[in-house]
Amino acid sequence: MKNKYDRIALVLLSAALTFTAVAPAAAAGMTGTATTAAAASAEKTNPTYDVSLARRVLVAQGVLKPSQTTAAGLKKKVSRQEFAKMLVQLSPYKNKVGTTVKTSMYSDVKRTSAYAPYIRIAVENGWMKGNLSGKFRPKQAVTLQESVAAVLAVLGYEDSDFQGSLSSAKMSFYKAQKLDTNISKKASAAMTYKEMSCLLYNMQVTPDKSGTIYARSLDYELDANGDIAYLPLVYDELDGPVIAQADWQKQIPFKTGNATIYIDGSKSSTDNIHIYDVLYYSKKLNSIFVYQDRVTGRLNGVSPDRYTPNAVTVAGTSYTLADQQIAYDVSAMGSYAIGDYITLLLGKEGKVVGIGNAATLNSFIGGIVLSKDEKVSDDKNDTTVKKYITMLDTLGETHEYEVEDLTKFSERTPVEVAFDNGKPVVNKVTIDRLNGIVSSDAGRFSSYQLSESIRVLEYDNGGNYSRIDRKRLAGLTINATNILYYHVNANKEITDLIVRGVTGDNYKYGILTSASEVSSPATMTFMGTYSYQIGDESGYATSNGQIFAMQGYVGPAQFAFASDGSVTGIKTLGSITVTSITQTEVSNGRNAYVMADDVGVYLKKGTSYYATELSKVMSLSNYELTAYYDGTTGGRVRVIVAKAK
Repeated sequence: MKNKYDRIALVLLSAALTFTAVAPAAAAGMTGTATTAAAASAEKTNPTYDVSLARRVLVAQGVLKPSQTTAAGLKKKVSRQEFAKMLVQLSPYKNKVGTTVKTSMYSDVKRTSAYAPYIRIAVENGWMKGNLSGKFRPKQAVTLQESVAAVLAVLGYEDSDFQGSLSSAKMSFYKAQKLDTNISKKASAAMTYKEMSCLLYNMQVTPDKSGTIYARSLDYELDANGDIAYLPLVYDELDGPVIAQADWQKQIPFKTGNATIYIDGSKSSTDNIHIYDVLYYSKKLNSIFVYQDRVTGRLNGVSPDRYTPNAVTVAGTSYTLADQQIAYDVSAMGSYAIGDYITLLLGKEGKVVGIGNAATLNSFIGGIVLSKDEKVSDDKNDTTVKKYITMLDTLGETHEYEVEDLTKFSERTPVEVAFDNGKPVVNKVTIDRLNGIVSSDAGRFSSYQLSESIRVLEYDNGGNYSRIDRKRLAGLTINATNILYYHVNANKEITDLIVRGVTGDNYKYGILTSASEVSSPATMTFMGTYSYQIGDESGYATSNGQIFAMQGYVGPAQFAFASDGSVTGIKTLGSITVTSITQTEVSNGRNAYVMADDVGVYLKKGTSYYATELSKVMSLSNYELTAYYDGTTGGRVRVIVAKAK
């Protein structure tokens, strides 16, 4: 599988707020030469302070329960003993807490209390304290002022770092460091889970006294903004894998009926979990993450050898083995031999977590024929000349299979391969003509649902292909001529799809600088020579046996190239005069068009085009902009041409 990566996309962050580390001396009532130097050299970040993200992070960290982030849960007050536990969970002591203490520090805290170890750690480190009467008041609601004092202590600040009224100076510094973001409460007011979730998250994305973002000291990753990276946090907490069998729900240590299900990165339901799916789960998040990627093909090899394997090669691609049990299965002592047709079950990071006989797992491979050939048998010690086809499957893998009759197959013939007693059987399949517009949520096309784990491959006339995400199809028009292959499961869902030129992402876009075409039907001569500029690179290509009616045209165009560099297609693009522009889309005042990620931008002077950057020509008062889009495919803006006014 090419460019394998995990696709779970659970969090979209909101627009970033500007964050600036403030030197302690700048806060009211503070002293300090040592602390000022540390804060001045602190890492500068721009966390979003997104409240939804904050709650998700704290749940993943185990500091909050999911029930405490509901509308009702957020209104409940946080007790001092609960707060002590939260502080310890967000400290280097988080994995060093016992279950009891030998003696109680306070008369109102029982030695056997589940909170006693946390209270002891919080007090011994100076984060919290009891009153003069020797009581901790564990069940009393913690106030904002108490919470702020504790958070600053966790960040390394001491009373000696402040002067004047300690409480006033600390509250001023709390505001100066933006620890108060999303918190509106008087200092003496009780903290609810709503405010506490903000304060504890803000603490983690704030520099400590030494100038280090506090979350880093707990070994949490930060994203580019300086927010805590949620996905790595979730991944670190996942248990599994579990290979889905008939009783898979019994292997999950919580009720799956109320769990949140994610299949290949999208929310789903248990109804869409199938046998042999790979499951990971998080009890803290009450969530199950499902991977449905599997690869079927001939076991080509084991590396580094069959005595100590750590990877296998199937259908020409190498896959890492997740553990020793899987390694044993493909070792010299295992169940599978080189040449067997097997199915790999892929989990996190694309690693192999399960292996099965292709026939036993009821596996099939669907795709299209790329080529056919006759050659000497692939079998050892067999010199018989046999017939073979090479097929491309929906994962972007190529396979070679023996067939009895080559006349049934031609380039792009849709085929499916089943396995009979471990032997592949290639069948030509007939697909119905499907036409229509994919729904805006990419969930439906024509009369079928699109499976949440659908495998989509886009192929173009030049033989280029790539896997695409289901959501890339949203809103696109797909005609029957664009569909090369699809497979429908028992639930009337399309699970596998190969399309041609639907998104336009496989093509190249740039400037056609010249075109010379020869067309002679009498002699059956059709040939073109074309010069082009794509970005900073210029070149020329020829076509053989076809022309594209581009004689005399100069300007933005779509190009399709074959692997040998010849051109197999050139098309002009639709265009609009730009009246407004952002970094992601343009508009002509009536319709908005999304820009492709790799949009080409050119400055035109006279008849020449010069590659430039979008940021340099975005001023509509200085430049006249024309946007060119691929109207017959993905509808994205591919080229922008600027002319100085």
